[in-house]
Amino acid sequence: MKEKIIKDNIYGSKFRKMRVAHHINLVDAAKGITNKSTLAEWEKGKDNLSWCKVIALLFNIHIQPIEFLEDTVSSHLYFSIQDIANAYGTNDIEQLKAISLKYLKQSQNEPLNKDLLLKAAMACNFYEDLTGKDIFPSLASEKLVMYFSNVVNNDNCWYYENIFYFNSVTQLLSPTHLYGFSLKLLEYVKKEKIDSKIWYDLSLNALLNVVFSLIKKDLQKAENLLEKLDTLEIMDLYAEETIREKFMNSLICYAKNNDSTEMINLFKYLDFLGLKKMKSDFQVAFTQIAEIYDR
Repeated sequence: MKEKIIKDNIYGSKFRKMRVAHHINLVDAAKGITNKSTLAEWEKGKDNLSWCKVIALLFNIHIQPIEFLEDTVSSHLYFSIQDIANAYGTNDIEQLKAISLKYLKQSQNEPLNKDLLLKAAMACNFYEDLTGKDIFPSLASEKLVMYFSNVVNNDNCWYYENIFYFNSVTQLLSPTHLYGFSLKLLEYVKKEKIDSKIWYDLSLNALLNVVFSLIKKDLQKAENLLEKLDTLEIMDLYAEETIREKFMNSLICYAKNNDSTEMINLFKYLDFLGLKKMKSDFQVAFTQIAEIYDR
């Protein structure tokens, strides 16, 4: 496999700041990975290093990869899908469909380009969310499953970008794949003791999005996953995600018993807290579930 090359000057300069802050010289930082001069040139943005070498260098200066990458990677990822986010945010269905078809065509022309596949998947995912129509081809769906299968089979190592993409394509995966991949992500979250709010935010939101998608597709799997999510002690530290978890419980209660009492009480609670945007989002989601389970 061809190694990914880190070309962005932001990485080199950011590494230098962290290295200096930890009082580690160039020789010790480069030890066993590269030479002093190459590292110095990379820090200045004048040379390139492979992804694997950068990760190894981080361990030399006692920095966890997520600490180094999360801010830069998250900014880059969100910027890269700005066209999709804008169309989805304004409920522009026609634009979202056009973007989906554009990335699908580009992905077909470049079958080895995973970024195009994932952008196409995200656009199709949000289009389906707004319209209920699945325009993601079966061949592309197989590639998407293979992508996340490789993630969980590669020492179950979920880089930030993998969680980011998983969070945004939950509508396109089958209940079996959704549930299976989510259990592996949950396992990873429990195993990795990483002090990173951004990382946990994204992970928890991804798992809660999966629960919502499973409520639409397989209620039992949704309930099982939500119960497992309750075992995460970190959950108590995230107020917004905790409220979302209670919302998912209310949705499951409604789907099973056609009883909206919990939902009504939750909406009253959100009114009391002044969380108008959250209440509005929940009402839209509740409408989708009610259309499926209305008896």
